[in-house]
Amino acid sequence: MNHTLVFPRSGVFIKKVSEKDQLVADSTRVLFFNRHETCRFSHPADGGDKCTSIRFQAEPLVDFLRRLHPPVADSPERPFRSSAAVSTSSLVLKLHRLRRLILFAESDNVLAIEETCASLLTEALANADEEQNMGPGKSRESTRKAHRDLVDATRVVLARRFREKLSLAEVARAVFSSPFHLARIFRRETGLSLHRQLTRLRLRHALGHLTGGKPDLTMLALDLGFSSHAHFSHVFRREFGSAPSQFLSSPKKLRRFISTARFEICQLS
Repeated sequence: MNHTLVFPRSGVFIKKVSEKDQLVADSTRVLFFNRHETCRFSHPADGGDKCTSIRFQAEPLVDFLRRLHPPVADSPERPFRSSAAVSTSSLVLKLHRLRRLILFAESDNVLAIEETCASLLTEALANADEEQNMGPGKSRESTRKAHRDLVDATRVVLARRFREKLSLAEVARAVFSSPFHLARIFRRETGLSLHRQLTRLRLRHALGHLTGGKPDLTMLALDLGFSSHAHFSHVFRREFGSAPSQFLSSPKKLRRFISTARFEICQLS
């Protein structure tokens, strides 16, 4: 088994390493898996999940990471130091480009595929480092755990109900918190407002539809909870820099697997 970078594209699942160590994975996060890592998975919402997994051969990966973080050489069997990081709009766009390269896979795309994988890895690692450098602050560990649990529960609620027109009070009731406490803790722990998190979930779901075919954009917008096609297009352009129509792909069947010299890209769709 190789070291793996996993991008959830839709749905939500929980990765549980131990009773005290777990994380909630949705389309706003990227996950790091060291080979031989043992963990369990559960799905708190119906519908499962869809992910793209990039598996890196151990030797070239460790060699690459050692240049960024020399201490990696002391534990080459665990080159990834973080379990997860934020999946920014930039990462999502690079992943979209990778999936299009696979969708229209030709022999001369191999170099572009490998370069995109390397870029995804580099940016994901930078995001993880930035989160680690923020530090845990001065809160007691018990308080930190309570806050992480609250954020995890909120992630699950939003991933389940991202199509709904939710109020702060509704989300807070669902996780047994007060509205303003929840808003403050979620922003402090994630760097995002609840509304921003909800919008990102909607837009990442939309991008998956645009990659896989040519949906009715008005129906897609309304299905995702936007008030109109115009509202959807405005928010989409603000997030990704282009209108939704520019991301439409041919409805060819997406290849499920492609292998190169250093990477294996698994399309779990």
